Parts: sequence; C-alpha cells; structure tokens
Amino acid sequence: MEKKLVKILLSLLLILLAVVSCFPIARLCDNSALNRSLLASIDDKTATVMKLTSAAAIASAGITAIPGDTATPIAEKLADLTGYFLIVLSVLYTEKALLTLLGAAAFKILVPAACAVGILGVWFWGKGRLLARKLAIFAVAIAIAIPASLLISDKIYENYSARINETLASSEELNEQTAPLAEADEDASIISTILNRLSETATSLSAKAADLLNHYVESVAILVVTSCILPCLGLVCILLLIKMLFGVDVIARVRSVRPPERPPEHPDAA
Repeated sequence: MEKKLVKILLSLLLILLAVVSCFPIARLCDNSALNRSLLASIDDKTATVMKLTSAAAIASAGITAIPGDTATPIAEKLADLTGYFLIVLSVLYTEKALLTLLGAAAFKILVPAACAVGILGVWFWGKGRLLARKLAIFAVAIAIAIPASLLISDKIYENYSARINETLASSEELNEQTAPLAEADEDASIISTILNRLSETATSLSAKAADLLNHYVESVAILVVTSCILPCLGLVCILLLIKMLFGVDVIARVRSVRPPERPPEHPDAA
C-alpha cells in the first residue's frame, strides 16, 4: 500500500512538473530579458551585415572607376566578399530560429515527454526512469547551450564592433571620393579635374582601396568567428550530449549519408 501511494505521489509530481514546464516556465523563457536581448543582438548583427554587403558592393563599383588597372583586382576581391556576408546572414537567421524554437521545444515537448516516460517507469517500465532522466538532462542542455554560446559570442563581438564601424566609415569615405569618378567616367578631362580638386591621385586612391579591402577581410573574420563559429559550439555540445546520453552519433550518421565517391573512369583498352 505504501509503495502504491509513493507511485501515485511521484506520478502527480511528474504531472505537475510537466504542466509547470509547458506553461509558466516556457512562457517565462520566451519573454525573458536575456532572450529579448539575444534576439535584439542578432537583429543588430543582421543590420550590420546588410550594411556591409551594400557598402562593399558600392565600393567595388566605385573602385573600378579609378583610372588604371591597379584597383581592378581589389574591386573583384571586394565583390567576392559579399558571398561570405550572405553565409553570415544565413547563419544569423538560423540562430534566431534556433533560439526561438529550441527553448520552446525543451520546455513544451521534451520535459513533458520526460515526465510521461517517468510515469511509465514508475508504474510499468523500469527502464523508463533512466530514459526520463536522460530526456530531462537533454532538455535543460538545449535550453542552456544555445543562449550561452550566443551570449559568449556577443561579449566577444562587443570588443571588435568598433573595427566593423571603422570599415563602414572607411567604405563611405572612399565611396564619396570615387562617386564623381564613376559619374564622369567617359570624360578624361573631367576625371583629371576631379582628381586635382580632391588632391588625390589614382595611386593614392588605389592604396586606400587596398586598405579598405583589408578592413573588409578583418570584418568578415570577426563576423565569421562571432556569428558562426562560436554559436555553433552550442550545437556541437548538443550533438555530443546526444551521443553521450542516447548513443547516437549524429555527425557520423550525416557523414554516412553522403554519396560514395565515384571511382575514376578508365578508358577502354584498345
């Protein structure tokens, strides 16, 4: 009789835990100050990446207007960086989706599922208790890993955000100097007049373009590290936890679904 009473109390406790997790805790996490701060930070990074993308495209077009062929390779390299900005932008949108969905999945799905499995373990299935503990640990890890990795990346990004602002300022300055050249590209005399008026030469503008390219490369590196690599550490931790708790190597399974490499074709012997 006492054992049955203990089972009933444990079952009621697990049901209460599932209800509390599904409603108050889930809503609290969605509306928490940390969650709103992280979402705002992702939006700020997204706006910065868009500014860099448009500024790089305009700068690349303006650099091509500099007389001579010295700046042309710089303009091409600068245009190629827009592909990296697109990758960073895609990762930022993914992070925003994961931050919104995984927290809800942890407390609205996994914790109630763990409680349900725990109730089965109390009454019928002895192994359900171990599985319930694993699901609960996994839910808590999901709720912590992504926000923690984003918080670390934001702290590091704050230390280097001034470099990105310098890149935008340098790009705007160079665009102002090359804009008249692009407008007067067909008239060499006007180009010469503009160059004299700005007290700039094609060589000095090319040097500024090269310096701007270095700034953009540095900005890309900062964004890749703070917006892609560091937040992905949270996903890596989750995958490792899945392997430890459930014995499922997700990374190995992803590798195994890749199509096998085709053997080189040998020409038929004559």
